[in-house]
Amino acid sequence: MTSEFKKIAVVGSGTMGSGIAIVLAQAGIEVNLVDIEQRFLDHGYQNIDKFLKSRLKRGKLSEEEIYNLKSRIKPFLVLEEAVQDIQLVIEAITEEEAAKKNLFEKLETYCESDVIFATNTSAIKISELAAATKRLDKFVGMHFFNPPALMNLVEIISGNATSDKTMERILSLCELLGKTPVPSKESPGFIVNRLLWMFLNESYKLLEAGIAEKNHIDQAIKLGLNHPMGPFELSDYIGLDIMLEIGEYIKNQLGEKYEPAQLLREMVQQGKLGRKTKEGFYEY
Repeated sequence: MTSEFKKIAVVGSGTMGSGIAIVLAQAGIEVNLVDIEQRFLDHGYQNIDKFLKSRLKRGKLSEEEIYNLKSRIKPFLVLEEAVQDIQLVIEAITEEEAAKKNLFEKLETYCESDVIFATNTSAIKISELAAATKRLDKFVGMHFFNPPALMNLVEIISGNATSDKTMERILSLCELLGKTPVPSKESPGFIVNRLLWMFLNESYKLLEAGIAEKNHIDQAIKLGLNHPMGPFELSDYIGLDIMLEIGEYIKNQLGEKYEPAQLLREMVQQGKLGRKTKEGFYEY
């Protein structure tokens, strides 16, 4: 099975962008990985190298496969150059609506009219982002989960004007990538993060109220619900700043019952963001 998407641009080389690039390259697709500064690209390539070395060590990939995979990922610092001769662009930048809209406005001027725009947003309504472009029918949510190379789920979210053809093409692409695509209509947080936010936020409130200690809550969830990680372990893995951004957006869209716990706000203010800062609910 070959892909109709021969070359795809991924904008943003962070954890998600670099991970998505690996997924695409593994499927034989050429990837133009673009970011605004060399240091961000360098860090993205470090993430790619670290993941591939771990796969080599475990016998999941050969040195030849890794060489071929890396040869398909090309770095770019100039957005206009990165989107030449592509069929799809996947946005994976910061979870800020204004920044995403600004990016899509630029992409609208740089890309051919038949290029599909996809956003990896974890919560923002697709139609709100699509409004920054003139291709509402070719705009779709393509929400990968961290780490993209290992997680099988991709939420595929249609906006108000996303065409059936666009949805079909993206669903087919996900299957080619070896992922399980789950279609969803747009709603703040879509499926997973809307439910996850309520679950995690209640965990923060339990801890805040002194009902139980964090390690005991994590243990109870892992043993009682058979989750691989407890809510505080998972929050540290995702990033507390990201969880707060998701919670704020969902609360603003759906009402006060989604209000983030004060404990989460305080930890973000203190710079305790989880694994990436070596301290969150736990120390690393």
